Amino acid sequence: MISLLQRFKQNLVEVLDYKGISTKAAGFMLLGILLLTAAIRLATIQSPALDRTSWKEIDHIMISENYAKNGRHFLKPEVSWPADEPRVTAMELPVVPYIASFLYTVFGMNVFTVRILTLLAYVLLVFYMFKLVKREMGTVLALLTALFTGLLPMFNPYRNYLFSEPFVLLFSVFAIYHYAEWIEFRKKPDLVWFMVGFALTVSLKPTSLYIGLPLLWIHFRAYRFDITKYWSFIWPIAIAMVVPVLWYIHAYYLSQNYIDVFGVFGGQFGGHDKLQTFMELSSVDWYKTMFWRLQMNLLGKPGLLLIVIGALSSLFVGRGKLFLAYFIAILCFFAIVAEGNIDTHYRQLTIIPPGSFLIALGALGLSVLIYSVASILGAGFKPLARAVAVVVPVVFLLYFPVRNPDLWMPAPKEAPVHDDNWFLAQEIKKFASDNSKIIMAGEYTIHKGGNDVSPVTYYYSGLKGWTIQKGEWNQAVVDSLMNRGADLLGATAYKREPGLEAFLQSLTSRYEVLYDDPERQLLLLSLKPGLNKK
Repeated sequence: MISLLQRFKQNLVEVLDYKGISTKAAGFMLLGILLLTAAIRLATIQSPALDRTSWKEIDHIMISENYAKNGRHFLKPEVSWPADEPRVTAMELPVVPYIASFLYTVFGMNVFTVRILTLLAYVLLVFYMFKLVKREMGTVLALLTALFTGLLPMFNPYRNYLFSEPFVLLFSVFAIYHYAEWIEFRKKPDLVWFMVGFALTVSLKPTSLYIGLPLLWIHFRAYRFDITKYWSFIWPIAIAMVVPVLWYIHAYYLSQNYIDVFGVFGGQFGGHDKLQTFMELSSVDWYKTMFWRLQMNLLGKPGLLLIVIGALSSLFVGRGKLFLAYFIAILCFFAIVAEGNIDTHYRQLTIIPPGSFLIALGALGLSVLIYSVASILGAGFKPLARAVAVVVPVVFLLYFPVRNPDLWMPAPKEAPVHDDNWFLAQEIKKFASDNSKIIMAGEYTIHKGGNDVSPVTYYYSGLKGWTIQKGEWNQAVVDSLMNRGADLLGATAYKREPGLEAFLQSLTSRYEVLYDDPERQLLLLSLKPGLNKK
């Protein structure tokens, strides 16, 4: 056994340190991976169609549209669906929709101008993962990691959307790379680029402070326990934090004086407590759901097994611990922001960079292990060992996507992301006029710590309106909104709240029912004068 482990370590180190790939050849291979990533994304970029996309992209589309139409006031991101002012909303740094708005002005608003930024972010993420892994572990593993970094995000349902998360991944890796370069070579441009990357990462998503752990590891491996050296770790981060701190002070101001659609501070529209750590971590269902989500993002159980092999290989050869620190940081993020992670799939995209590395190292380690076992049996087994060492990892990697094509093949672009909302919106369009405004009930997602108001039915139907929630289910509120122009009332998912269902039932005896589907929990009433029931 000792001989096998020694042989495995020796063989794996030889593969990692292989110098037979020239810089030019590696560049061409990386270019091929980048083009493959871009080609796959271009081929799927229209799924889903913009007019039937997800709630997460809808908010960003509205904000980018309003930037283009209303003068690009960067400090005042604005959604479209509320019937009354204010429509300015608190949110994370809106740099992504702001840049998209310029593309609309130059090239018009279409699926390519909306989603090309997401494509660009993932292509650049592949590039910087290659650079980071190459500096840490060599060219062979860097190329393999780059391939997985390009492919794995396609398993997430939020793969194509215009929103900030792809840039959070990009700037996280960008910041880690330049910090590692700064610590090793002390070139000032790397320090500047690190601070820019770190500032953008945290400004786009405050929970991305988890990258502090891999950054701390980089500093620790250079200076160990020399406390006098840690001031140089603190001050660049402190300077970089100026931008996110200033932005979130402004976002708090927006949440208090306007609205908070994104729930950054739980403003006018509530939002939800994205932590709920103890409650979620004490539930077995949380672990089951997260385990299933990670399988979906990381090539299923074979992918998770390769991650384990990759982690053990890293520890065994004593290299790649930066990515183990990165992986642990993401797991800590999953646990601390427990309710936020169970709430939606897109937050698990954060596992892609370290997960890609560990899967790549795991596949390489498995190949080397098979070869090492077979080679011990004698020289005659080496040709077979080489073949098996290639075939087995490939079979592992193909198992999940071949068995579960629905998880990575996009749905037809005609398919709406939110079926019930789309169906109700088509009914709304039959009865709405150009001046119609709608009251919506049930148009929010309920969480333990609050809820998120959804823009989906408003966006699908093209109407503005008001969402009424618990405490507003009474005739006085309906009358008040009718006086402000509401002529339709719609409801979705109303049976989850008995009080709402009872309130809607009372309205059906007073107003004309235009559409009612109890099985789908969809309801549409007319509030137009002259059509009220006597």
